[in-house]
Amino acid sequence: MRSAVPFRTFRTLALFGVSFACDPGRADDAPRALPLLRLEARDFTFSAPSRITGGLTRVRLVNHGPSWHEALVTRLPDGVTPEAYLAEARAGKAFPVGALDMGGPGKVAAGDSSEVVLALEPGQYAIVCWADDHVKAGMLSALVISVGDSAVANDETDGATTRASIALAASGAPTPTGDVRLEDFKIVHDSGTYRPGANVLRVRNTGQRPHDLTFYRLADGKSARDFGVWYATREGPAPAVPVGGIVTLAPGREGLVELDFPPGRYFAGCGTPEDGPNGVTLHIRMGMVEVFAIK
Repeated sequence: MRSAVPFRTFRTLALFGVSFACDPGRADDAPRALPLLRLEARDFTFSAPSRITGGLTRVRLVNHGPSWHEALVTRLPDGVTPEAYLAEARAGKAFPVGALDMGGPGKVAAGDSSEVVLALEPGQYAIVCWADDHVKAGMLSALVISVGDSAVANDETDGATTRASIALAASGAPTPTGDVRLEDFKIVHDSGTYRPGANVLRVRNTGQRPHDLTFYRLADGKSARDFGVWYATREGPAPAVPVGGIVTLAPGREGLVELDFPPGRYFAGCGTPEDGPNGVTLHIRMGMVEVFAIK
C-alpha cells in the first residue's frame, strides 16, 4: 500500500529486480444496476460526492491526469477526521489513524479509468491517492456513507472477518470470471484465470497483512525489470502503463475488479510495505509479483 520511503506506492517494481483506450478497466457487458460512486482525479484533487448510501457499490475512477492516479476507499475510526488522516500521512505514517482499507479502483494512466465493486458499510471515509505520495499534496476527499435500504451491516470485528463476501454475492453484482487470493506473500489463482477481453476478478485478501494488486501492461520488447529501472529516473517513455486493479484491502476484505486484457504481456504485483529488521521491504520483493501473457 504505502511506504515511509519517498517512492512509497511503487506498487510496481521500483525496488524489484534491480518491481480501461477509453474505460479499459470496465467490462462493457457488466451489470449496470449497482449504485455508482464516480471519482474524477486530477493533479492533485478528487471530484467526488460527499455523501452516499451504503451497500454494494460500483466505484469508478476516471483519471484526467496528467499523473497516474488510484483511489483508496478507507474507513476512518469513529471520531477520527479526514484531516487527522492527512496529517499522519504527511508525517510519514504508512497506515494513518488505524483506518480500515476497503479497496478501491487501482492505478491507471491519464485518460483511462478503473473500476471495482465493493461492499461499503455506513461510516466516515476518506478517498485517498497514495500513488507517488499524492496524498501528501492533499489528494484526499471526505466521504460519509449513510444507512440505506441495501446498506451492509457494520462489522462486528476489527475487520479481520467481514460481511463483504456475503454482499458481493448479492443480486446485481457482476459474476466473477476468476478468483485471485492475496496471501502472505504470494498471488494465488488457477491457471487461465486471466483471459483475453473482459474480466471480472474476485480479489480476496486471505492473508494476515494488508495487500493490493495492480496490473501493468508491458510495451513490446520490455520487461518488468525495465520498468523498475525506468521508474527510478522517469527518463523516456514508460516501459509499462497501469491498467487498473484494486487498492489496499485489509485482511478479510475483498472486491470485484473489472478490467479488459487485450493481447499482450503484463505484470501484476503488491506494493504494500513491510517493516523488518533491515527496514521497509515491499511485498513485491517478497514474492507477490507475477508476469503473464494474454494471447
